Amino acid sequence: MTANALEKARAAAEKAARDLAAIESAEAAKAAQKAAERDAQQRALDAAFLAKWETLDAELQAEGSKSAADAVYEGADPISAVVVFWVARAKRNAVRAHARNAYYRLNGEHPTGTFAFELSHRDMMIADRLEEAISRAASHHAADLSDALDGEWLVPDGA
Repeated sequence: MTANALEKARAAAEKAARDLAAIESAEAAKAAQKAAERDAQQRALDAAFLAKWETLDAELQAEGSKSAADAVYEGADPISAVVVFWVARAKRNAVRAHARNAYYRLNGEHPTGTFAFELSHRDMMIADRLEEAISRAASHHAADLSDALDGEWLVPDGA
């Protein structure tokens, strides 16, 4: 190869290296811009979620608030009440975990232990809870019947 051919090859390689560096720089700038936009979008979503997570939590708490004893008392399926309670509890923990993560993304530090704390683990003990629910519902029914019997078959004190 001649010196002239070597010079041309070097010049072409240097130009290709400059072109490659320019393309890589442009791609890095695009990636940085996309990352900044994604971060801004996430921050906006996190702020919006933090503004409403407590409402979501309260809705889920209300959804799962019917006790198995109330269900039995009303003649409804107590298993459904138990299932709704545990599903709502699991959903509340998911909402709370998302709130803690959103807080961390927004503030760069973990929230205090009292912020959106995870609901403690509880054993389901379904049989025990159903037995307790049936017992409580039976007591309520007996009290209702006793009140009805008293009202119908006892002379009022002031009569």
